[in-house]
Amino acid sequence: MNFVEENKQKGISGKYTTLFLTAILLTNVVAMLNTSTVTISLPTYMSVFQVDINTVQWVVVGYMLPLGMMMPLSGYLCERYTYRKVFLLSVAALGICSLGCACSFNFCWLVVFRFLKGIAGGIIVPSTMAMLYRYVPKQLQANYLGTTILFQSLGIAIGPTLAGLLLQVSSWHVLFLFNVPLTLIILWSGWKSIPTEVSSDAAKVDFIGVLQVSLGTGLIMIAFAQGDRWGWVSVSFWCCLLTGLLLAIIFIVRQFHTAHPLLNFAVLRYRPFVLTLLVQCTLAMTLGINGILAQFYFQTGRGFSPAATGLLLMGPSIIMLMGNALSNALHKKGLMRSLISGGMTLVLLGNLGVCNLSIESNLIFVLFCYTLRFFGLALVQMPLTNYGLSVIAPELSGHASSMFNWTKQVVQVVSTNILTVLLSLNLNRYYLAAGNIGMPQEGTMAYRLAAIRAVNTDYVYLAIFLLISLGCTFLIRPQKNDKR
Repeated sequence: MNFVEENKQKGISGKYTTLFLTAILLTNVVAMLNTSTVTISLPTYMSVFQVDINTVQWVVVGYMLPLGMMMPLSGYLCERYTYRKVFLLSVAALGICSLGCACSFNFCWLVVFRFLKGIAGGIIVPSTMAMLYRYVPKQLQANYLGTTILFQSLGIAIGPTLAGLLLQVSSWHVLFLFNVPLTLIILWSGWKSIPTEVSSDAAKVDFIGVLQVSLGTGLIMIAFAQGDRWGWVSVSFWCCLLTGLLLAIIFIVRQFHTAHPLLNFAVLRYRPFVLTLLVQCTLAMTLGINGILAQFYFQTGRGFSPAATGLLLMGPSIIMLMGNALSNALHKKGLMRSLISGGMTLVLLGNLGVCNLSIESNLIFVLFCYTLRFFGLALVQMPLTNYGLSVIAPELSGHASSMFNWTKQVVQVVSTNILTVLLSLNLNRYYLAAGNIGMPQEGTMAYRLAAIRAVNTDYVYLAIFLLISLGCTFLIRPQKNDKR
């Protein structure tokens, strides 16, 4: 019996479909909330634990690092020990670590539990996507994926607002306790619906490979996360970066010479997958830096309060949710190519609209451009992801999902830090070019004008990558049910 026939037999039966989808959707909401709710609460942690801005960043970095380090291993672990066992254990670990974060009595323990949550999250996020393509019938995969991405966007959209409201009426502990009942629902739904399989433990675990990819990924991400603090020409930065790159290269080479690879690079033989990966990296860059540039423009440049900025950006976030729903509906009508190319065009046009902002820019026009970018991103995400992953052989779905999420995570972290550094460098350059002397003084009009020009320059960098990615979308070949 071949893998496809076995897969059909172990697929999700009708009465468990709702429970399976519930587990997948809530998992993605929790994953997004773990990032979006914590970022806005950093000032609270600074006050509660008496730490500075550089130290408090480890609440975010301590989660993102293991998240990226574990993603390339997710597919291998699920294949070896079964998706059911790995998923349920990881979700249980996520819930326990959330409780640990809420009960942390000092900053060190908070970071430790955040790090452990990142390990669990790095396994969970790719496994949910892989299970969609492993257990769900092909004709329903796009629909399930669309709903999943919609809920991811929901987590991103409501996270900051939810965190703000909870901090207003309660304490920071609630931000973590909020995850506990959700993980219990996920555990019950997953236990009832995820098929039971026989684990494949014939081959020994490649501990050397695990160390290479985890440590290599972690060092690369640490190098760019701490580069500004260490100095971009410092020995610490270059040693960390080059060591990480060397370990990653050695890991990749070893995977081509082993019968049981931790991350099967055979998925790169699928042209649609590679094309999807390239475009998704640009989208990851756009989403990664978006919050920083928006905050910099509205707060530093225009002088709006954080609360006002959050309310202004709520509109584009809601439009993003609507765009996800529309994309899901139109994809069923066979408009995959039109959604991808059209969505990328809207993202590019919206990005071009914010490449020449000023302190007097019409607020309605600025929000319209942001809305255009968010709406375009919403149209692209589901059809593009489904186009790349649906062509992968079922036995490689876990490796494809791990590769997909790992690459996006690393690109997002690295590009966000690079663009943030360029933002700072350009701010200083524009400040001096305007005839000012000395270091830029925050709060002055000269500083605000230089900040806006620096934001514009970062958007220009993004526009170049978006234009290249738009060209890549025209290489997409139509699927059988695609009308255009």
